[in-house]
Amino acid sequence: MNPVFATRTNRTAAALLTAVMLWGVVNLTPWWPLAWLAPIPLLLAAFHGSGGEARTLSLLAALIGLSSNFRYYQTTTGGWPIAVLLIALQALAWMGVVMFTRRIVRSAPVWYSVFAYPLLWAGLDTLINALSPHSSFGSLAYSQGDATRVIQIAALTGTPGIVFVVSLYASLTAVAIYRGRDIRLPVLAYGLPAVVILAALAFGNWRLLQRQETRRVAVGLAAVDDSIGPRVAAAQVNAVWASYESAISELAAHGARIVLLPEKIEVLNRVPAEQRLELLGAAARSTGVYLAAGTGLREEHATLNRFWLFAPSGELLTTYDKQHLVPGLEADMTPGKEFVTQEIAGVRYGLAICKDMHFPTLGRAYGRARVDAMLIPAWDFERDAWMAARMTALRGIESGYAVIRSSREGLLTVSDRFGRFAAERRSAPVPGAWLLTSAPLEHVEETLYAEWGDVFGWTCLALAVLMRLPVTGLMLAVRPLPRANGAEPASASLQD
Repeated sequence: MNPVFATRTNRTAAALLTAVMLWGVVNLTPWWPLAWLAPIPLLLAAFHGSGGEARTLSLLAALIGLSSNFRYYQTTTGGWPIAVLLIALQALAWMGVVMFTRRIVRSAPVWYSVFAYPLLWAGLDTLINALSPHSSFGSLAYSQGDATRVIQIAALTGTPGIVFVVSLYASLTAVAIYRGRDIRLPVLAYGLPAVVILAALAFGNWRLLQRQETRRVAVGLAAVDDSIGPRVAAAQVNAVWASYESAISELAAHGARIVLLPEKIEVLNRVPAEQRLELLGAAARSTGVYLAAGTGLREEHATLNRFWLFAPSGELLTTYDKQHLVPGLEADMTPGKEFVTQEIAGVRYGLAICKDMHFPTLGRAYGRARVDAMLIPAWDFERDAWMAARMTALRGIESGYAVIRSSREGLLTVSDRFGRFAAERRSAPVPGAWLLTSAPLEHVEETLYAEWGDVFGWTCLALAVLMRLPVTGLMLAVRPLPRANGAEPASASLQD
């Protein structure tokens, strides 16, 4: 036993250190290096303590760290009971992963025990992506939003690959401190994970150094934070729309070819919607731009979250209805079912709205359609502006396209297919904020992730399950090595 972790006090302190770092990992503006380091103290505390203590410490650390998002969950889910439930479920997942890892690592000193922790986390990330109504929201992968070299892995594996590599480093460090050379095939146990991590970083570096011919298009984005609703005074409604009209004119005058407005600027009945349609078409025609705007539309049998795209002639080119609605907050709306692409001057654009881009499956569909860029009107919750923009940009890395996103109560952003931001600006109340930039567009072949999907993630989950099968348990128990200090082998503590 490492003397540092010999006492319960020190093990508790280690778990609390993880809790503090985890607070900075899972919140809405994370600092990416912490994700690599945060699990290490908790894993070491779990390896050295009893089973009951390990469960308590891992649950405590996770609850403290994950509570950094309590106010956000309370706002977005409609109340504290669901917020508490979400944090509790996430904390139980952390406890389960730590206990799974503890079981594998302590069972026997086999080289592949280093992979238990990253395999299960990557597998769970895949499972949550597939089953959660929020899909990939909350994935550890998004903590790496500013680590551009790290997130290039998404082009091969999606978010599970990022989770795997980040978790592998933590596991490698914790197992190396716990086991030292008291492990079978130490060169393989420690060398293989190190090679995997370095290879992933080298791939990211190589990808960012690629030089290809890049087409560019001048795009303008505008957003006004003020909401328009049935109880809002007519003067305020007019001020919001006047701000957008002014922004469209200014952006066009400065050379914008495409102007993108946010999601659901106003929810309209049929007659007002027709009037707004004519006014937006007239704005596109008078300025000579392609104009994209998001509104809500109340039809006879459904309420839709709709995206209108106008040609410079004022003609309505196409529409798109949001497919993935926010649970609870958009319960009165009907989801769309169709993917929409539109070619403009030889560039193929995909259309989606805000939360749609939390879903890697939707992002892959547009990647397989060979779009060059996505046009995304959005509406965020202010405090999640950074996270929402990085989540959407990651879809571009996964499936090989630029992302043009205009959000109310969020950020106006343009990112390339590598997730690098060409421009970024915070939205604002009336008269709003606007951004003009040159969007980098590259037509590339389909990424491996767009083609193969979550094969890597499901494989990780299968391998993690395999580690717990009885036959694998027998393999783990074969000839366990004695501890270097002469203590009982770790497999003697399986009753914990």
